[in-house]
Amino acid sequence: MRAFQLVAPRKFEELDIPKSVMQKGHILTKTAFVSICGSDWYTVNHGRDYDVFPLPVGRPIHEVSEIVVESDDPDFKPGDRVLDVAYDGGLKEFHLRTAGQLVKLPAAGALEDLLMAQPLGVVLHAARKWPSLLGASAAVIGQGSIGQFFTAILKMQGAGPIITIDKEDNRLVISQKMGATHTINSTKQDPLEAVRDILGGEGPDMVVEACGLEDTYNMAIDMARKGGMMTFFGLPKYEKTALKLTDLIRRDSVVYTSNQGERDADFALARNLIAQGKVYPHPLISHKLPVGDVLHAFQLAESRADNAVKLVLEF
Repeated sequence: MRAFQLVAPRKFEELDIPKSVMQKGHILTKTAFVSICGSDWYTVNHGRDYDVFPLPVGRPIHEVSEIVVESDDPDFKPGDRVLDVAYDGGLKEFHLRTAGQLVKLPAAGALEDLLMAQPLGVVLHAARKWPSLLGASAAVIGQGSIGQFFTAILKMQGAGPIITIDKEDNRLVISQKMGATHTINSTKQDPLEAVRDILGGEGPDMVVEACGLEDTYNMAIDMARKGGMMTFFGLPKYEKTALKLTDLIRRDSVVYTSNQGERDADFALARNLIAQGKVYPHPLISHKLPVGDVLHAFQLAESRADNAVKLVLEF
């Protein structure tokens, strides 16, 4: 079967490996679409200080939609469309899974849109930790797909104003469709000053960091109001990141962190929100490319060239 392995930064090898063999109690699936997570492109293009190459076959891709080929589970039938939440290397043509690693997707609707239940699910996992944000002011730093979904969930929770911050105008335009009431291009305005101007001199009640950069972590610390909340979601590019801990403590802050998600509580809910039209992910999908263009797709993800936001690869 067709598969890809990252053997060094910016170097994928295409492989022909044995096809997964059906086993009792399992489900054999064929990959339809994968998409690039913001946590992946730094590993692919540069390598993090804790990455060991070659990576296991198929990694780091983990946003995967598939079609059931064979099944020994009564809840899954051949032809069913599923979201793979196993985090087990998506860049492979076939996968052997158990029912607990799959979320059944509706028969109707674009499969690439339903694939967005994976990133939406991890955002929901983070949002479950929050108190009520009804009427709370919020800022989201970074408007890639994760930041956009945080914007949408903040709107659903009744937060407002919701201020989005990014370096790309096209992403800020999309964020208005997702629920932003105000947008700030951080290359044109000082985001700290601009946020306080919008909020009458105060910082937001909640600041979400969705970039994974040292500068943006510290921007969140500087931005939140005294006694306010922050969600650190972006995966750091390096194992060690310098934070303004004195400022964090003196601001009497509440900090939330989050990683991955749960099949039933998060990914199934994300599927339902998309299927019911409560969250509309299609504007985020800027590019759909053949899987053979995987390295080019990762380069686009980092460079943001051609207004890239969310890149989907088709097997």
